[in-house]
Amino acid sequence: MLADDPLWYKDAIIYEVHVKAFYDSNGDGLGDFVGLTEKLDYLQDLGITAIWLLPFYPSPLRDDGYDISDYTAVNPAYGTMRDFSRFVREAHRRNIRVITELVINHTSDQHPWFQRARRARPGSSYRNWYVWSDTDQRYAGTRIIFRDTETSNWAWDPVAKQYYWHRFFSHQPDLNFDNPQVVRAVINVMRFWLDLGVDGLRLDAIPYLCEREGTNNENLPETHEVIRKLRHALDERHKNRMFIAEANQWPEDVQQYFGDGDECHMAYHFPLMPRMYMAIAQEDRHAITDILRQTPEIPETCQWGIFLRNHDELTLEMVTDSERDYLWNTYAADPRARLNLGIRRRLAPLMENDRRKIELMNSLLLSMPGTPILYYGDEIGMGDNIFLGDRNGVRTPMQWTPDRNGGFSRADPAQLYLPPLMDPVYGYQAINVEAQSRSPSSLLNWTKRMIAVRQARKVFGRGSLKLIYPKNRRILAYLREYDDETVLCVANLSRYPQPVELDLSHYRGQVPVELTGRVLFSQIGAGPYVLTCPGYAFYWFLLADPAKLRDDFMAAPDTVVMPEYVTIIWSRGWSDVVEGRGKAMIERDVLPAYLLQQRWFSGKDVVLQSCVVATTSTPAADRNWLLTLVEARLSEPGSTQRYFLPLAAQWKAVNSVTPSCQPYIIAKLRQGPREGVLLDAASVDEFIVDLLDHIGAARMIPATNGTFKFTPTRAFDRSFRPEQPTVRLVGREQTNTSILVEDYVVVKLYRAVHPGIQPEIEMGRFLTDDAQFANTPPVLGTVEHVGDDGTPTALAIVHGFVRNQGDGWSQAMTYLGQFLDECALLPVEEVEARPDRHALYLTGMHQLGRRTAEMHRALAIDTEDPAFRPEPVTAQDIDQWRAAAHEEAERALAALAPRLASLDPDARRDAEFLIAHRDQIFARIDDQIPDRVAATKTRIHGDFHLGQVLVVQQDFFIIDFEGEPHKAFEQRRVKHSPLRDVAGLLRSFDYAAWAALSRVVQDHPHRRELFERQAMIWRDQASAAFLRGYAEACQGCRSVPADEGTVHKLLVLFMLEKIFYELRYELANRPNWIGIPLSGAMKFLFPESLGAGHAP
Repeated sequence: MLADDPLWYKDAIIYEVHVKAFYDSNGDGLGDFVGLTEKLDYLQDLGITAIWLLPFYPSPLRDDGYDISDYTAVNPAYGTMRDFSRFVREAHRRNIRVITELVINHTSDQHPWFQRARRARPGSSYRNWYVWSDTDQRYAGTRIIFRDTETSNWAWDPVAKQYYWHRFFSHQPDLNFDNPQVVRAVINVMRFWLDLGVDGLRLDAIPYLCEREGTNNENLPETHEVIRKLRHALDERHKNRMFIAEANQWPEDVQQYFGDGDECHMAYHFPLMPRMYMAIAQEDRHAITDILRQTPEIPETCQWGIFLRNHDELTLEMVTDSERDYLWNTYAADPRARLNLGIRRRLAPLMENDRRKIELMNSLLLSMPGTPILYYGDEIGMGDNIFLGDRNGVRTPMQWTPDRNGGFSRADPAQLYLPPLMDPVYGYQAINVEAQSRSPSSLLNWTKRMIAVRQARKVFGRGSLKLIYPKNRRILAYLREYDDETVLCVANLSRYPQPVELDLSHYRGQVPVELTGRVLFSQIGAGPYVLTCPGYAFYWFLLADPAKLRDDFMAAPDTVVMPEYVTIIWSRGWSDVVEGRGKAMIERDVLPAYLLQQRWFSGKDVVLQSCVVATTSTPAADRNWLLTLVEARLSEPGSTQRYFLPLAAQWKAVNSVTPSCQPYIIAKLRQGPREGVLLDAASVDEFIVDLLDHIGAARMIPATNGTFKFTPTRAFDRSFRPEQPTVRLVGREQTNTSILVEDYVVVKLYRAVHPGIQPEIEMGRFLTDDAQFANTPPVLGTVEHVGDDGTPTALAIVHGFVRNQGDGWSQAMTYLGQFLDECALLPVEEVEARPDRHALYLTGMHQLGRRTAEMHRALAIDTEDPAFRPEPVTAQDIDQWRAAAHEEAERALAALAPRLASLDPDARRDAEFLIAHRDQIFARIDDQIPDRVAATKTRIHGDFHLGQVLVVQQDFFIIDFEGEPHKAFEQRRVKHSPLRDVAGLLRSFDYAAWAALSRVVQDHPHRRELFERQAMIWRDQASAAFLRGYAEACQGCRSVPADEGTVHKLLVLFMLEKIFYELRYELANRPNWIGIPLSGAMKFLFPESLGAGHAP
């Protein structure tokens, strides 16, 4: 139901519709309220939140219903009052509000009030309900609005034998608001509709309510007094209702209709509308920026209404004569398209059916300050028929299907109130809802997505406007700001691509996130922000703090801002860096600042007390680099971390270092007048190439303690030595730095290093040299520091490069994102009628299962190496697995208890349930413990999930055998059941489903149940396909139990252990995601109590 929000109109998307034009339910050729009610699901799915109904009252219909003959009834052609009431109830049930017309300036000359007035004696109270005169010379300074049909604002009534005043057509006499009886009658009409549930009233033509001699009879103080009386009557009895003023005036005059927040809640911004068209035609932003600068501030509770046409007309009253001539010549070269002071065309024909221009105009509509108003049919690009009289050419029936009458009506075509469009470009066979609903790239589905993006952020409806003025006037750029949210909007008004430099220095350090695709652009720096905009393109960027970026955004580029560089005097070469004063400066002034800015430095949550250059390689004249191990001493007692930080010297000025290397500058160097820089050698191509040469030659370099050892594997190709290899950093630095050399090898530098055997190196060598497992990048070599006591510390590993399409997690998120986006657009029945929708993806998951089993078979081969020799699973092992699951559960429950109050209601309910059923949890864990496991334990991957597999065409390669990073090396090297890896991947499917779901639900909350159901179907089908492939390929593998019951119990056991670890991790790092492991725990432990899931 409707939210209790008095400012709902600020966040609304208003859909303007003729009842007669939308859908005919009874086959009489005219749309009706029953038909409109039947189509509410379509409007809800479109994303609109309010419906503006054009006049539906009894009327002679000489002015499309604006000539009302009865204010408190429904035109029988459109239905009954019961039909109207049901329509309002059903709209409210879908969170859609209803806005109707309060046409109070005038009535039809057939209205009983006028019939009574014309027959009453002159000067009587009944005669004075309208404005009468014995002469047509009064109010001579008042303009005639409809100059193409009217010659005077006075019309002679032969019955009254007086002239009556009309600002519009002569059959629409103006009411006399100087008569208190008229004001009371209008208030009664207003309350009649508000009592029926109407949420908003459009006050038609309100600048003309009162008349005074010697004025232009527009915007008079007496008119504002009448509006304040209406507003007082509204607020007195009705909550969360609104007025929208139809005041076709300049902004400074319209501002008066807001009063001090005590008149109208909204008003249309008529002057902005034609200037958007002018800006595109001239390819110059001035028309828009000029009128926006002229737009005054309005009260905080008030709002502008933004539209692309005043329903059936591109109104040109609020432009100069020369501007009107320009717009007529541009957009209405055919005189039949002109009507009075406007153009009677729809948006698509005005834009020459250019999809780019249509999208650009809608992007302006949806991002300008105000509430956007869409005219029915514009969401599918409906056309018009200028050969029909009056404004009827843009009032044709809604086009639903390619069937007879466009699906609007079952009546004979001759019965329709107007003929549907049948031309080859805009006809209902070419343009209709049914066809566009089924095409993800259609204008209809594009419009749905854009509405969803706007509705996800209040900044569009409530934010302030700040114009930006780049030198290129073909670019319109502005900022929308609300609370702590800022959105940058950029539009190219030209048909050709345009470059633009934007001054965003105030937002330095923030990352623009393109909202339609959630894509991160380069971080904003101190200089101009450069963009290239395709023709008629637009961008909406959320300016985000990099530290607060959501996980469904792709990785953000880093921009490191270094402090003032310290200069090291280089007189004796590397000795000045690793000895004496130079070393002291590096340890005291350089390294602490540099480390704290690196993503791979893990000591940011404690105080970094000091840095020490612990170990360096022996300098050599033929090397401009130095292998260096740095110790970071932290504030926690006895806490010291060791990092691999190779150094390189380059003799060039700081400002001549390439931008990609500038973040790696550590200090400046000076040798007499010669300038240079000291760099993190990871950014220096020569160092990486030399590293490979040293590995190929199996060199040893002496160190200040111990030795640096370079070791190739049998797979190393010593012939690989291109003359000028291409070297580039890849990925995003986390705990390591990866460098790609010539699309041939990947060099991974470990940053945080630890003494002992590095599991990734050990596993990689075994799989490459011994097991010859083909579906992992081969290990080509390693770099280690070997201490004087023989203890190795891994510094780098070199893998063969495997050309790929990204990792499995990215593939899953892209696939699921596209699938759920389709679910957002397609009819529900069509989504659920395709059980084989994921067939191709599931084939891949079946293959991934096979590759996982083959990895486990490779790790189970007979070998003399004790580190890899399979061992039987013992009762002691089973007890340890049980104890590990118990320990994780214990720690998770202990972590949950003090955080209950901070969880959302659904998550808190499940967390409280788990805590209350602590004993049952441990009992059900014990239920998964088999009596014995007839299998061997082996080395396993240890941290297996979708991010650890590369997608290689139709196959998969498994990477990153480091194991769980929070565990010590010896713990990672412990032998275990391979089903632990399988459990990790199954949990990854669950995370992927919820992560994709959390993204799409924000944009389409009304389809949450469908999304959740479809995401869980994908998860279950992907898991099943993976397990089938795994079971097929591991037949006979001695590390996997042959008994299916044992396999099932172990999988559940290991998944529960993983789930409880996830609970602690999410509580500490991503509390909004706590629902994922909570729903997993409920699923496996208490399926009988499981309700709906909880997307993060």
